[in-house]
Amino acid sequence: MKKILSIFLFIMLSISFVFVGFTKFEFNVTEAKMAASNKKYYTIYEDSSKQKILFLKGDEVSTGDKYLSGNNKLYEIESVDDNQKFAIAKFIKDEELPKLKLKTNSQNNNVASAATNKKIGVYHTHNDESYYTPDGVDSVYGKGGVHTVGKEFVSNLEKLKIDTIYREDLHLPHNSGAYTRSQVTASALIDSGAQAIFDLHRDSTKRSEYLSKVDGKEMSSVRMVVGLSSKNYEENKKFAYKIKSYADEVYPGLIKDIYFGKGNYNQGLTTKAMLFEMGCENIEKSLVLKTTPYLAKVVDVVLYGVEEASDLSVADITNGGNDVTNVAGVVNDAGSSGVNSNTTLYVLLGVLGAVAVVFALVMIFSKKARYKVARFFSETFAGIFGKKKKI
Repeated sequence: MKKILSIFLFIMLSISFVFVGFTKFEFNVTEAKMAASNKKYYTIYEDSSKQKILFLKGDEVSTGDKYLSGNNKLYEIESVDDNQKFAIAKFIKDEELPKLKLKTNSQNNNVASAATNKKIGVYHTHNDESYYTPDGVDSVYGKGGVHTVGKEFVSNLEKLKIDTIYREDLHLPHNSGAYTRSQVTASALIDSGAQAIFDLHRDSTKRSEYLSKVDGKEMSSVRMVVGLSSKNYEENKKFAYKIKSYADEVYPGLIKDIYFGKGNYNQGLTTKAMLFEMGCENIEKSLVLKTTPYLAKVVDVVLYGVEEASDLSVADITNGGNDVTNVAGVVNDAGSSGVNSNTTLYVLLGVLGAVAVVFALVMIFSKKARYKVARFFSETFAGIFGKKKKI
């Protein structure tokens, strides 16, 4: 009996190891093929060892670009491989963001009232950008899903008593000339009295890159982009830092990071201009829409201060901010987030299936094995089901 069981266990383990190895290989090959066929984004590694992914980015990455991570570590892009779409970054320093002097309503016993002269401009340089869910495509030649996000953002700004000018002018096609065309729109917004202008885009990367929780609610996070070529670079950077600093305190998880690209992004027109990446094409647009009221409140307080911000915005100022958990997971070297639970389930089912097959074969072809197994179960369960049966 012991010999048969030993043989059985040996065969079972051998088949299991083979199956697990094959399954792992199959999934790795599948993931590799998917990654190769969907190289729409750049993978930026923390250093030349390529052991840790720093972030993912859809648009062009250039040597000399900078990046401020969610935990305020500043990096510079050291090298770029455009064929393989990856880049190497080097750590520069821990950046200290400005701390805004804020008082909650409970501390000053005053309710902030909205100023009457607040005016903001919103537009889209890349009008075509859309979201697979529910738009069905990542872009259209016209007003894409990002316009829905723009309207929602504007609606939330207006709820805060901010006069908002929303220009939906088309700047197609989506190419290098789009910013030249959208500069006309941005300039018109400033000429109309906008004290700040916001260019709303969406990134092109994995869903997990933007998935977050703010105030206990699952939604998309936001990336800010600052132009290194702008004559107002320093002022625009300070503006971005103030936005992130305030958001980190009151709405942790809302602002994921800041990218400093080689472009201008129309930020040379004013010191209060910002490009917002509102999620990516792979995240549900509904999660992006949930972001807009929080972003609107951040903009309100940062631009106009506690005294002139809406009471709706000031009401959310708390000591220590809201509870937040980033659910993106730890991105591994292959660019996937965590362990695929489906893969684990398939492997487990495969192992169980292999065991069942081996056991059935042994029972079919070995009369002695059938006798031993029957005797084993008879002796084991005799105390439960009554008198032993004679085999």
